[in-house]
Amino acid sequence: MGVFFTSTQIYNPNLLDREKFIDSFCEEMKKNGYVTSNSDESEVSYILKFSDECKWVTLTSESYEQGNQFSRSDTGRIAKMLKTVCINTTVIDSDCATLDLYDKSGKKKDSLIMGRSDDYFGYDIPEPIESVWSPILEKEYSWSQLLDVRNVDYVFVEEGLSEISSIIGIAKNNIVFTAEDAKENDNSTVILDFKKARPAIIMSRAGKEMKMPKSITLNAAFKQIIGKALEPFGFKVIKGRHPYIVRVINNEILHIITFRTESPDYSEGDKAFAIMGGIATVYRKKITLDQSPIQNYIWFNYMSDFYEALTDERDANILGQLFRSCYYSDKPESLISAMNIGTENLIKYVLPVMDKINDIDSSLDYMRKFKKPCNSVKCTQICSYYPDEDEAFLYFLSDKKEEYSNILANFNNDNELHNWVICEIEKRKSENTEILKTYNLLN
Repeated sequence: MGVFFTSTQIYNPNLLDREKFIDSFCEEMKKNGYVTSNSDESEVSYILKFSDECKWVTLTSESYEQGNQFSRSDTGRIAKMLKTVCINTTVIDSDCATLDLYDKSGKKKDSLIMGRSDDYFGYDIPEPIESVWSPILEKEYSWSQLLDVRNVDYVFVEEGLSEISSIIGIAKNNIVFTAEDAKENDNSTVILDFKKARPAIIMSRAGKEMKMPKSITLNAAFKQIIGKALEPFGFKVIKGRHPYIVRVINNEILHIITFRTESPDYSEGDKAFAIMGGIATVYRKKITLDQSPIQNYIWFNYMSDFYEALTDERDANILGQLFRSCYYSDKPESLISAMNIGTENLIKYVLPVMDKINDIDSSLDYMRKFKKPCNSVKCTQICSYYPDEDEAFLYFLSDKKEEYSNILANFNNDNELHNWVICEIEKRKSENTEILKTYNLLN
Protein backbone atom coordinates (compact mmCIF):
# COMPACT_ATOMS: atom_id res chain seq x y z
CA MET A 1 0.00 0.00 0.00
CA GLY A 2 1.27 3.44 -0.92
CA VAL A 3 1.43 6.70 0.98
CA PHE A 4 -1.33 9.30 1.28
CA PHE A 5 -0.69 12.80 2.61
CA THR A 6 -1.41 16.48 2.12
CA SER A 7 0.72 19.49 3.08
CA THR A 8 1.22 23.15 2.26
CA GLN A 9 4.49 24.72 1.10
CA ILE A 10 4.74 28.41 2.06
CA TYR A 11 7.04 30.62 0.01
CA ASN A 12 9.43 32.55 2.26
CA PRO A 13 11.51 34.60 -0.22
CA ASN A 14 12.89 36.95 2.46
CA LEU A 15 14.33 33.95 4.32
CA LEU A 16 12.77 34.91 7.63
CA ASP A 17 14.35 32.78 10.32
CA ARG A 18 12.26 30.41 12.37
CA GLU A 19 11.43 32.84 15.17
CA LYS A 20 10.54 35.73 12.87
CA PHE A 21 8.42 33.50 10.63
CA ILE A 22 6.51 32.13 13.63
CA ASP A 23 5.96 35.63 15.01
CA SER A 24 4.67 36.80 11.65
CA PHE A 25 2.43 33.74 11.24
CA CYS A 26 0.92 34.12 14.73
CA GLU A 27 0.37 37.85 14.22
CA GLU A 28 -1.49 37.26 10.96
CA MET A 29 -3.54 34.47 12.56
CA LYS A 30 -4.49 36.93 15.29
CA LYS A 31 -5.72 39.38 12.67
CA ASN A 32 -7.81 36.51 11.32
CA GLY A 33 -9.42 35.92 14.70
CA TYR A 34 -7.19 33.20 16.20
CA VAL A 35 -4.91 33.42 19.24
CA THR A 36 -2.31 30.93 20.39
CA SER A 37 -3.43 28.32 22.90
CA ASN A 38 -2.33 25.09 24.51
CA SER A 39 -3.06 21.81 22.75
CA ASP A 40 -6.06 20.95 24.92
CA GLU A 41 -7.89 24.15 23.97
CA SER A 42 -6.85 24.32 20.32
CA GLU A 43 -9.35 24.51 17.51
CA VAL A 44 -6.70 24.74 14.80
CA SER A 45 -3.30 23.06 15.06
CA TYR A 46 -0.43 23.34 12.59
CA ILE A 47 2.91 21.59 12.32
CA LEU A 48 5.63 23.70 10.67
CA LYS A 49 8.82 22.18 9.29
CA PHE A 50 11.81 24.46 8.73
CA SER A 51 15.08 24.03 6.87
CA ASP A 52 18.12 26.32 7.10
CA GLU A 53 18.50 28.84 4.29
CA CYS A 54 15.39 27.54 2.55
CA LYS A 55 12.88 29.73 0.75
CA TRP A 56 9.98 27.50 1.77
CA VAL A 57 8.37 26.46 5.04
CA THR A 58 6.31 23.27 5.09
CA LEU A 59 3.01 23.32 6.97
CA THR A 60 0.68 20.44 7.67
CA SER A 61 -2.03 19.50 10.12
CA GLU A 62 -3.59 16.36 11.51
CA SER A 63 -6.83 17.81 10.13
CA TYR A 64 -5.46 17.60 6.58
CA GLU A 65 -6.93 14.39 5.30
CA GLN A 66 -5.57 13.35 1.92
CA GLY A 67 -6.91 15.75 -0.69
CA ASN A 68 -9.76 17.06 1.42
CA GLN A 69 -11.40 20.38 0.66
CA PHE A 70 -10.34 21.86 3.99
CA SER A 71 -6.64 21.47 3.19
CA ARG A 72 -7.04 23.17 -0.19
CA SER A 73 -9.12 26.06 1.10
CA ASP A 74 -6.71 26.44 4.01
CA THR A 75 -3.77 26.71 1.62
CA GLY A 76 -5.53 29.55 -0.20
CA ARG A 77 -6.39 31.24 3.08
CA ILE A 78 -2.79 31.07 4.28
CA ALA A 79 -1.47 32.41 0.96
CA LYS A 80 -3.79 35.41 1.23
CA MET A 81 -3.09 35.86 4.94
CA LEU A 82 0.70 35.91 4.48
CA LYS A 83 0.55 37.61 1.07
CA THR A 84 2.72 34.99 -0.55
CA VAL A 85 2.66 31.95 -2.82
CA CYS A 86 1.59 28.62 -1.33
CA ILE A 87 1.53 25.16 -2.88
CA ASN A 88 -0.93 22.52 -1.74
CA THR A 89 0.84 19.18 -2.19
CA THR A 90 -1.21 15.99 -2.22
CA VAL A 91 0.10 12.45 -2.70
CA ILE A 92 -2.37 9.71 -3.58
CA ASP A 93 -1.29 6.15 -2.74
CA SER A 94 2.27 6.94 -3.92
CA ASP A 95 0.85 6.75 -7.46
CA CYS A 96 0.45 10.41 -8.28
CA ALA A 97 0.84 13.87 -6.80
CA THR A 98 -0.87 17.19 -7.37
CA LEU A 99 0.75 20.55 -6.69
CA ASP A 100 -1.85 23.33 -6.63
CA LEU A 101 -0.31 26.80 -6.63
CA TYR A 102 -2.13 29.67 -4.89
CA ASP A 103 -0.98 33.27 -5.21
CA LYS A 104 -1.23 36.08 -2.65
CA SER A 105 -4.85 36.70 -3.61
CA GLY A 106 -5.68 33.30 -2.16
CA LYS A 107 -6.86 31.96 -5.51
CA LYS A 108 -5.58 28.83 -7.21
CA LYS A 109 -3.62 29.84 -10.31
CA ASP A 110 -2.52 26.47 -11.67
CA SER A 111 -1.99 22.76 -10.99
CA LEU A 112 0.93 20.48 -11.76
CA ILE A 113 0.03 16.80 -11.77
CA MET A 114 2.62 14.04 -11.95
CA GLY A 115 2.82 10.27 -11.69
CA ARG A 116 0.24 7.66 -12.69
CA SER A 117 -2.65 10.08 -12.69
CA ASP A 118 -4.91 8.59 -15.37
CA ASP A 119 -6.83 6.42 -12.92
CA TYR A 120 -7.57 9.44 -10.74
CA PHE A 121 -7.97 12.35 -13.16
CA GLY A 122 -8.51 10.76 -16.56
CA TYR A 123 -6.46 11.46 -19.69
CA ASP A 124 -7.45 15.07 -20.30
CA ILE A 125 -5.01 16.68 -17.87
CA PRO A 126 -4.03 20.25 -18.79
CA GLU A 127 -0.39 21.23 -19.09
CA PRO A 128 0.98 23.46 -16.31
CA ILE A 129 1.34 27.15 -17.17
CA GLU A 130 4.94 28.30 -17.48
CA SER A 131 4.27 31.90 -16.47
CA VAL A 132 2.79 30.74 -13.14
CA TRP A 133 5.66 28.46 -12.12
CA SER A 134 8.72 30.16 -13.63
CA PRO A 135 8.99 32.92 -10.96
CA ILE A 136 9.61 30.33 -8.23
CA LEU A 137 12.13 28.15 -10.08
CA GLU A 138 15.71 28.14 -8.82
CA LYS A 139 18.05 30.10 -11.12
CA GLU A 140 20.04 27.07 -12.24
CA TYR A 141 16.94 25.23 -13.49
CA SER A 142 14.78 25.75 -16.56
CA TRP A 143 11.11 25.23 -17.28
CA SER A 144 11.91 22.30 -19.58
CA GLN A 145 13.77 20.56 -16.74
CA LEU A 146 10.69 20.84 -14.55
CA LEU A 147 8.56 19.28 -17.27
CA ASP A 148 11.11 16.50 -17.80
CA VAL A 149 10.96 15.57 -14.12
CA ARG A 150 7.18 15.73 -14.10
CA ASN A 151 6.90 13.35 -17.07
CA VAL A 152 8.95 10.49 -15.59
CA ASP A 153 6.96 7.40 -14.58
CA TYR A 154 8.17 6.86 -11.01
CA VAL A 155 7.60 3.67 -9.03
CA PHE A 156 6.81 5.92 -6.05
CA VAL A 157 5.76 9.44 -6.88
CA GLU A 158 7.58 10.73 -3.78
CA GLU A 159 10.81 10.20 -5.76
CA GLY A 160 9.53 12.67 -8.33
CA LEU A 161 8.55 15.16 -5.64
CA SER A 162 12.10 15.03 -4.30
CA GLU A 163 13.41 15.88 -7.78
CA ILE A 164 10.94 18.74 -8.18
CA SER A 165 11.84 20.06 -4.74
CA SER A 166 15.35 20.87 -5.94
CA ILE A 167 14.01 22.75 -8.95
CA ILE A 168 11.63 24.84 -6.84
CA GLY A 169 14.00 25.20 -3.88
CA ILE A 170 12.10 23.17 -1.29
CA ALA A 171 14.10 20.93 1.06
CA LYS A 172 13.74 17.30 -0.07
CA ASN A 173 12.78 16.03 3.37
CA ASN A 174 10.18 18.77 3.75
CA ILE A 175 8.21 18.22 0.58
CA VAL A 176 7.36 14.67 1.72
CA PHE A 177 6.85 15.64 5.37
CA THR A 178 3.61 14.49 6.99
CA ALA A 179 1.89 15.12 10.32
CA GLU A 180 2.80 11.59 11.38
CA ASP A 181 6.51 12.42 10.91
CA ALA A 182 6.42 15.16 13.56
CA LYS A 183 8.24 14.48 16.80
CA GLU A 184 8.13 16.65 19.87
CA ASN A 185 11.92 16.79 20.27
CA ASP A 186 12.68 17.72 16.66
CA ASN A 187 14.31 21.16 16.60
CA SER A 188 13.30 21.75 12.98
CA THR A 189 9.63 21.16 13.72
CA VAL A 190 7.28 23.56 15.51
CA ILE A 191 3.69 22.88 16.58
CA LEU A 192 1.38 25.88 16.78
CA ASP A 193 -2.03 25.62 18.42
CA PHE A 194 -4.73 28.27 18.02
CA LYS A 195 -8.22 28.91 19.31
CA LYS A 196 -10.76 31.47 18.23
CA ALA A 197 -10.49 34.81 19.99
CA ARG A 198 -13.87 35.28 21.62
CA PRO A 199 -15.12 37.94 24.01
CA ALA A 200 -15.73 36.43 27.42
CA ILE A 201 -19.16 38.08 27.59
CA ILE A 202 -21.71 38.83 24.89
CA MET A 203 -25.17 40.39 25.05
CA SER A 204 -28.26 38.34 24.46
CA ARG A 205 -31.22 39.71 22.49
CA ALA A 206 -32.92 40.40 25.78
CA GLY A 207 -30.01 42.62 26.79
CA LYS A 208 -28.65 40.20 29.37
CA GLU A 209 -25.02 39.20 29.62
CA MET A 210 -24.26 35.59 28.76
CA LYS A 211 -21.14 33.56 28.14
CA MET A 212 -20.17 32.77 24.59
CA PRO A 213 -20.55 29.00 24.08
CA LYS A 214 -17.16 27.36 23.58
CA SER A 215 -16.38 24.63 21.08
CA ILE A 216 -14.19 21.68 21.99
CA THR A 217 -11.61 19.84 19.92
CA LEU A 218 -11.44 16.08 19.56
CA ASN A 219 -8.12 15.99 21.40
CA ALA A 220 -9.41 18.12 24.27
CA ALA A 221 -12.65 16.14 24.57
CA PHE A 222 -10.70 12.89 24.76
CA LYS A 223 -8.36 14.15 27.47
CA GLN A 224 -10.99 15.96 29.50
CA ILE A 225 -13.83 13.43 29.34
CA ILE A 226 -12.13 10.05 29.08
CA GLY A 227 -9.04 11.16 30.99
CA LYS A 228 -11.17 12.28 33.94
CA ALA A 229 -13.30 9.14 33.85
CA LEU A 230 -10.24 6.86 33.94
CA GLU A 231 -8.48 8.62 36.82
CA PRO A 232 -10.16 6.42 39.48
CA PHE A 233 -8.78 3.38 37.64
CA GLY A 234 -5.19 4.62 37.95
CA PHE A 235 -4.79 6.19 34.51
CA LYS A 236 -3.09 9.51 33.85
CA VAL A 237 -3.28 11.87 30.86
CA ILE A 238 0.31 12.42 29.79
CA LYS A 239 1.65 15.84 28.89
CA GLY A 240 2.25 16.46 25.21
CA ARG A 241 0.35 16.98 22.00
CA HIS A 242 -0.47 13.33 21.41
CA PRO A 243 -3.58 11.82 23.04
CA TYR A 244 -2.38 9.12 25.42
CA ILE A 245 -3.91 8.08 28.73
CA VAL A 246 -1.58 5.66 30.52
CA ARG A 247 -1.56 3.36 33.54
CA VAL A 248 1.70 1.74 34.69
CA ILE A 249 1.61 -1.66 36.41
CA ASN A 250 4.53 -2.91 38.53
CA ASN A 251 6.83 -0.30 36.97
CA GLU A 252 7.07 -2.38 33.80
CA ILE A 253 3.71 -2.78 32.04
CA LEU A 254 1.80 0.04 30.34
CA HIS A 255 -1.95 0.06 29.73
CA ILE A 256 -2.56 2.74 27.09
CA ILE A 257 -5.77 4.33 25.80
CA THR A 258 -5.79 6.59 22.75
CA PHE A 259 -7.82 7.31 19.62
CA ARG A 260 -7.37 7.81 15.90
CA THR A 261 -9.54 9.55 13.35
CA GLU A 262 -11.66 7.45 11.01
CA SER A 263 -13.79 7.97 7.93
CA PRO A 264 -17.29 8.90 9.10
CA ASP A 265 -20.66 7.40 8.31
CA TYR A 266 -22.16 10.62 6.94
CA SER A 267 -25.62 9.61 8.04
CA GLU A 268 -24.34 9.93 11.63
CA GLY A 269 -21.86 12.82 11.37
CA ASP A 270 -19.16 14.45 9.28
CA LYS A 271 -16.29 13.38 11.57
CA ALA A 272 -15.40 10.12 13.28
CA PHE A 273 -12.89 8.64 15.68
CA ALA A 274 -12.06 5.26 17.14
CA ILE A 275 -10.99 4.71 20.75
CA MET A 276 -8.17 2.20 20.98
CA GLY A 277 -6.26 0.40 23.69
CA GLY A 278 -2.92 -1.31 23.88
CA ILE A 279 -0.29 -2.90 26.09
CA ALA A 280 3.43 -2.17 26.11
CA THR A 281 6.31 -2.99 28.42
CA VAL A 282 9.60 -1.37 29.36
CA TYR A 283 11.32 -4.27 27.58
CA ARG A 284 10.53 -3.03 24.08
CA LYS A 285 13.27 -1.18 22.25
CA LYS A 286 11.76 2.24 22.96
CA ILE A 287 8.52 3.61 24.38
CA THR A 288 7.52 6.25 21.84
CA LEU A 289 4.78 8.33 23.41
CA ASP A 290 6.27 11.29 21.53
CA GLN A 291 4.87 9.81 18.32
CA SER A 292 1.31 9.88 17.06
CA PRO A 293 -1.14 6.97 17.49
CA ILE A 294 -0.87 6.34 13.75
CA GLN A 295 2.90 5.88 14.04
CA ASN A 296 2.34 3.62 17.04
CA TYR A 297 -0.47 1.67 15.39
CA ILE A 298 1.21 -1.65 16.11
CA TRP A 299 0.55 -1.16 19.84
CA PHE A 300 -3.20 -0.78 19.61
CA ASN A 301 -6.46 -2.58 19.04
CA TYR A 302 -9.97 -1.25 18.51
CA MET A 303 -12.45 -1.57 21.36
CA SER A 304 -14.26 -4.12 19.20
CA ASP A 305 -11.20 -6.40 19.46
CA PHE A 306 -11.36 -6.27 23.26
CA TYR A 307 -15.09 -7.00 23.14
CA GLU A 308 -14.46 -10.07 20.98
CA ALA A 309 -11.81 -11.25 23.46
CA LEU A 310 -14.23 -10.76 26.34
CA THR A 311 -17.24 -12.69 25.10
CA ASP A 312 -18.23 -15.40 22.66
CA GLU A 313 -21.73 -13.94 22.27
CA ARG A 314 -20.99 -11.09 19.89
CA ASP A 315 -23.57 -8.51 18.93
CA ALA A 316 -23.03 -6.91 15.52
CA ASN A 317 -24.55 -3.61 16.65
CA ILE A 318 -22.18 -3.41 19.61
CA LEU A 319 -19.20 -4.27 17.41
CA GLY A 320 -20.09 -1.44 15.02
CA GLN A 321 -20.45 1.05 17.85
CA LEU A 322 -17.10 0.01 19.33
CA PHE A 323 -15.28 0.34 16.03
CA ARG A 324 -16.21 3.94 15.21
CA SER A 325 -17.90 6.95 16.82
CA CYS A 326 -19.34 9.71 14.61
CA TYR A 327 -20.12 13.32 15.44
CA TYR A 328 -20.80 16.68 13.76
CA SER A 329 -17.91 19.13 13.73
CA ASP A 330 -20.23 22.14 14.14
CA LYS A 331 -22.09 20.61 17.09
CA PRO A 332 -19.85 20.32 20.16
CA GLU A 333 -22.59 18.53 22.06
CA SER A 334 -22.48 15.66 19.54
CA LEU A 335 -18.74 15.17 20.17
CA ILE A 336 -19.26 15.26 23.94
CA SER A 337 -22.06 12.71 23.63
CA ALA A 338 -19.89 10.42 21.49
CA MET A 339 -17.05 10.65 24.03
CA ASN A 340 -19.39 9.86 26.91
CA ILE A 341 -20.70 6.77 25.11
CA GLY A 342 -17.11 5.82 24.28
CA THR A 343 -16.18 6.14 27.94
CA GLU A 344 -18.96 3.79 28.99
CA ASN A 345 -17.90 1.21 26.39
CA LEU A 346 -14.27 1.57 27.34
CA ILE A 347 -14.97 0.84 30.99
CA LYS A 348 -17.35 -1.99 30.11
CA TYR A 349 -15.36 -3.83 27.44
CA VAL A 350 -11.71 -2.75 27.48
CA LEU A 351 -10.76 -2.34 31.13
CA PRO A 352 -11.90 -5.86 32.14
CA VAL A 353 -9.39 -7.25 29.65
CA MET A 354 -6.62 -4.85 30.64
CA ASP A 355 -7.14 -5.43 34.36
CA LYS A 356 -6.01 -9.04 33.91
CA ILE A 357 -2.74 -8.01 32.24
CA ASN A 358 -0.64 -7.38 35.32
CA ASP A 359 2.57 -9.39 34.89
CA ILE A 360 4.98 -10.65 32.24
CA ASP A 361 3.09 -13.82 31.39
CA SER A 362 -0.32 -12.16 31.11
CA SER A 363 1.31 -9.49 28.91
CA LEU A 364 2.81 -12.21 26.75
CA ASP A 365 -0.55 -13.97 26.51
CA TYR A 366 -2.13 -10.69 25.36
CA MET A 367 0.58 -10.13 22.76
CA ARG A 368 0.17 -13.61 21.34
CA LYS A 369 -3.63 -13.53 21.35
CA PHE A 370 -3.82 -10.09 19.73
CA LYS A 371 -0.95 -10.94 17.36
CA LYS A 372 1.28 -8.16 18.55
CA PRO A 373 5.01 -8.10 17.72
CA CYS A 374 6.18 -10.95 19.88
CA ASN A 375 4.36 -13.86 18.30
CA SER A 376 6.44 -17.01 18.06
CA VAL A 377 7.08 -16.74 14.33
CA LYS A 378 8.70 -13.33 14.64
CA CYS A 379 10.39 -13.98 17.94
CA THR A 380 12.42 -16.93 16.71
CA GLN A 381 14.46 -14.24 14.93
CA ILE A 382 15.67 -12.92 18.27
CA CYS A 383 18.11 -15.80 18.34
CA SER A 384 19.74 -14.31 15.24
CA TYR A 385 20.35 -11.03 17.06
CA TYR A 386 17.39 -9.06 15.74
CA PRO A 387 16.94 -6.57 18.58
CA ASP A 388 14.13 -4.67 16.87
CA GLU A 389 11.59 -7.43 17.46
CA ASP A 390 9.72 -5.37 20.05
CA GLU A 391 8.41 -7.25 23.10
CA ALA A 392 10.24 -10.42 22.06
CA PHE A 393 12.17 -10.31 25.33
CA LEU A 394 9.02 -11.21 27.22
CA TYR A 395 9.75 -14.82 26.28
CA PHE A 396 13.05 -14.68 28.15
CA LEU A 397 11.38 -13.17 31.24
CA SER A 398 8.46 -15.59 31.34
CA ASP A 399 7.89 -18.01 34.21
CA LYS A 400 6.64 -20.49 31.60
CA LYS A 401 9.84 -20.91 29.64
CA GLU A 402 9.18 -24.59 29.12
CA GLU A 403 6.20 -23.68 26.95
CA TYR A 404 8.47 -21.68 24.68
CA SER A 405 11.41 -24.09 24.55
CA ASN A 406 11.38 -24.14 20.74
CA ILE A 407 11.72 -20.34 20.68
CA LEU A 408 14.41 -20.21 23.36
CA ALA A 409 16.46 -23.18 22.17
CA ASN A 410 19.40 -21.14 20.88
CA PHE A 411 19.21 -18.87 23.89
CA ASN A 412 19.63 -21.79 26.27
CA ASN A 413 22.57 -23.25 24.36
CA ASP A 414 24.54 -20.11 23.52
CA ASN A 415 26.30 -18.36 26.39
CA GLU A 416 27.20 -15.36 24.27
CA LEU A 417 23.60 -14.86 23.20
CA HIS A 418 22.40 -15.45 26.76
CA ASN A 419 24.68 -12.70 28.09
CA TRP A 420 23.69 -10.31 25.30
CA VAL A 421 19.98 -10.81 25.98
CA ILE A 422 20.38 -10.21 29.72
CA CYS A 423 22.32 -6.98 29.07
CA GLU A 424 19.81 -5.83 26.45
CA ILE A 425 16.87 -6.43 28.79
CA GLU A 426 18.43 -4.32 31.51
CA LYS A 427 19.40 -1.61 29.03
CA ARG A 428 15.89 -1.34 27.63
CA LYS A 429 14.29 -1.31 31.04
CA SER A 430 16.61 1.44 32.25
CA GLU A 431 16.14 3.64 29.18
CA ASN A 432 12.37 3.23 29.05
CA THR A 433 12.04 3.85 32.77
CA GLU A 434 13.73 7.22 32.28
CA ILE A 435 11.29 8.00 29.45
CA LEU A 436 8.33 7.22 31.70
CA LYS A 437 9.73 9.50 34.38
CA THR A 438 9.70 12.41 31.94
CA TYR A 439 5.93 11.91 31.66
CA ASN A 440 5.57 11.72 35.46
CA LEU A 441 4.33 8.14 35.10
CA LEU A 442 7.07 6.89 37.43
CA ASN A 443 8.86 8.55 40.30
